[in-house]
Formats: sequence, structure tokens, C-alpha cells
Amino acid sequence: MRAWSALLLAAALLVGATRPALAGFARSGTLLLVSPAGPYTTILAALQAAQEGDTIQVQPGIYPGAIVVDKSVTLEGINFPVIDGGGQGTVVTLRAPGIVFKGFGVRGSGVEPDRDHAGVTVTATQVTVENNRLQDVLFGIFVADAERAVIRGNQISSKVEYEQGRKGDAIRLWYSQDAVVEANHVHDARDIVIWYSENVKILNNTIENGRYGVHLMYCDGARIEHNTLRANSVGIYVMYSNNVLLNHNDIRGHHGSSGYALGFKDADNVLVTGNLLVDNHAGTFLDGAPYSPQGYARFEANTLAYNDIGVLLMPAVKRAEFRQNTFWENIEQMAIQGGGQGQNFWSGNYWSDYSGFDADGDGQGDMPYHAERLFENLTDREPLLQALIYSPAAQAIEMAAAAFPLFRPQPKLIDDAPEMRPMALAPTAVAQPGSPVLMVATALGFLATGVVIGLIGLGISRPRRRIAAALSQPIEET
Repeated sequence: MRAWSALLLAAALLVGATRPALAGFARSGTLLLVSPAGPYTTILAALQAAQEGDTIQVQPGIYPGAIVVDKSVTLEGINFPVIDGGGQGTVVTLRAPGIVFKGFGVRGSGVEPDRDHAGVTVTATQVTVENNRLQDVLFGIFVADAERAVIRGNQISSKVEYEQGRKGDAIRLWYSQDAVVEANHVHDARDIVIWYSENVKILNNTIENGRYGVHLMYCDGARIEHNTLRANSVGIYVMYSNNVLLNHNDIRGHHGSSGYALGFKDADNVLVTGNLLVDNHAGTFLDGAPYSPQGYARFEANTLAYNDIGVLLMPAVKRAEFRQNTFWENIEQMAIQGGGQGQNFWSGNYWSDYSGFDADGDGQGDMPYHAERLFENLTDREPLLQALIYSPAAQAIEMAAAAFPLFRPQPKLIDDAPEMRPMALAPTAVAQPGSPVLMVATALGFLATGVVIGLIGLGISRPRRRIAAALSQPIEET
């Protein structure tokens, strides 16, 4: 028996010796090197030789795509070697548990959306896709039925030749629980879509020039924190999801009829805290939130500034709670689409158009805040009237409503304890000196000043807003 054991051991050593020298002697944990000079000249050859747990290190160069990784290995690029799909199919497919794919440039996917052509597709559990640069791909990173995926630190854009609706999603999660989407920079793609995926964390991402910044459907337990969203069609939209937290996101520049910084449709147990919502069509849009009688939708300590509408509600929205928020110079602080009186809870918010006083010095106004402008009620029912919002006709209507109680509308909301001072902004919400945002904002400030002077000359007393103030300095009481 000892002779047979020695013979088997010798045979095993002989087989191991046939692997390239850099492959090492162990069956796992081995380092395999890919470079144009060898020992492996293609990623596919290294994958064929690799064992579970090995690391494949790829030196700079351009390598052919349609890579399928079906072993639990680490695939690491040095100085961003490029995997080029040549315009065909999916460039990289990761379908073994525990794969780490990092440090690559990925480009040149196919263009067929019905086949989900992507830069990277993930179909296994606990896969990490980290620090990659994806461009000229239809979909960016597609995670399908793969739990505990980590999508971190990637730069993702789509096909530049397509219009926005024809592009693919930068990141799509489908039936993928407990995933982490963190510190990615997504731009000029379509959406980040998270569907049928529970307990997802979306943290510290920058998302700009897309359609939906983040779109959730059936994603209970989602956490969306510390993200920056700029100039998408919609910021973050939450649908059919429960127990969702949105915390300290900075969302600006979403315009058009659907330009909501935050939107909620049939969602329950929603907590929205500490977000900065600036220069959007609507800071927050609610339709069926809270959805059930036992559910809640709470908005606390958010800043809504320089939006066309601070909070936009559908008429059926009831029991939404707004506490300790700052409503600063929105054209319309709150609107009910189609008109009517809301049945929601407002307390302790700051309102920049509050005309009350604080005689006892406790920091709260001694009179309730009422939102009851007649012209606003008209524009809620007929949005086209917003074109006249700074006209003498609008001022005449408000003057008549103030002078003759017969014309005064019922208030859309009443805040019994309005704050006298706005909340301070976090330092991260302020553009730094010398930044491109600040320079553009300064230019807009000069332009806005000229426009305001012109409007005053025409007898129109209130400027629309000055975006520069929101982008370049903290909001302070004036």
C-alpha cells in the first residue's frame, strides 16, 4: 500500500509540474500572470489553467471579450487592461460564486436589448465587481438572481450613439437580495434599476445625465444613503416597496414634467431624512405613500430649496408626515395635483415665506403657517397657468383674495409650530471654492441678477429664484 501511495504522489507531482512555472505548486491560491508576453497571452487560457481560489493577474493590453468565468477566482487587472467585446454579445459573464472582478476597462458589448447585452453580467452569489471602467456597452453591470453581489467603485456609461431611451441600464439588479451598490460613478446611461431585490444598499454613488437616477420596484428594506444625483430626468423613484430609508442624498437639477428629486408610488414605512433637494421641478412627489392604513411616510430634517414645487401630492395622499424640514424659496411650497385640501401632518418646519413672529423667543412662530394662496390653488388645477405666476394678473388675484375673505381659499396645509430659522446644511452640501459647479453657479448668479433688475423695471416684484445661492453657499435666514 505504501508503494501505491508513493506512486500516486509522484504522478500528482508530475501533473502539477506541467503547469507553467508561475502557476505555482498548490492547487488553490495560485497566481497566474496574463500579458502580451506570456506566460499566458489570453485571459481564456489562464482561466482554463486556473483552479478554484486562484488569482489571475492581467497586465496592460487589449484582450478579446466574450469572457465566461465559471470558476471561483480573482480576476485582477493591473493599470486597467481592456477587455473588448468587439460589438458582439456580453463582454464578461461571471457565473461562479465568490468571483472578484476588478481593475479592468470593459467596452464593446452587443446592442440587442432583448438579449441583455452588457459589459458585465453576474449570475452567481457573492460576486464582487469593483473599480472597473465600462464604456461603449449597452447595459453596464447586469446582476440577475445573484445574492450578496457587491458593485463598488465602477465608472459606467452606455453607447454614446444612442438616445437616452435606447441606451441600456447602467446597473440592473434583478431578484438579487442583499446586494451593495457603492461609490460608483454613473453617467450618460439610462437608469439604475433595482427590481425584486430585498435589503439592497445604495451608498455614496454619483449618478448624472441619465433617465431614472435610481428606480426601485418591490425592494423591501432598501437603504439609499449619501448619493449625489445631478441632471437626470428623475432622481430616486420608489415603487411598491416597504421599509425604505433615504438618508443624506444630494439631488439637484431634475426638470421637466417628471423632474422629481424623490418620488414614491404605493410605498409603506418610508423614512426620508437629511436630504438636500435643490432646483428640481418637485422636491418630493407622493402618490400612495403611505399605502396602507398601518404604514407611514415620514420626511424629517430635509432641505427643499429653489424647486418649482417643494412637495407635490396626489389628492388621495393621507397621513404623510413632515417634521423639521426647511422649505426655502420654492416657487410653490406645496401643491396638490388637481387641487383640494390635504390630510397630512405638518409640524416644526421652516417656511421662507412665513410672515409670523416669535414674541417669546422659543424659536417657533407664534402663529401657524398657512398655505392658502388663491393663485396657487388655480395653478394646481390648471398647471398651464404657471406661465402667469409672476404677472400682474397673479398679483391682482392674490390682492383680491387678501382683501375679500369671500375669495380666500381653504388652506392646503397648516403648520401649527413653524420654525423661525432654517436647519444648517451639512458641509458636504456646499460647493467648494474653485470647483466647476461654483464657477457655473457664479455665472448664473450674474445672469439672474440682470434678469431680476429687468423684472423689477417691469413692475414684477418677486424673482423666480437664484440657483447660484443654492449651489455655492449654505442656506441662511435673511
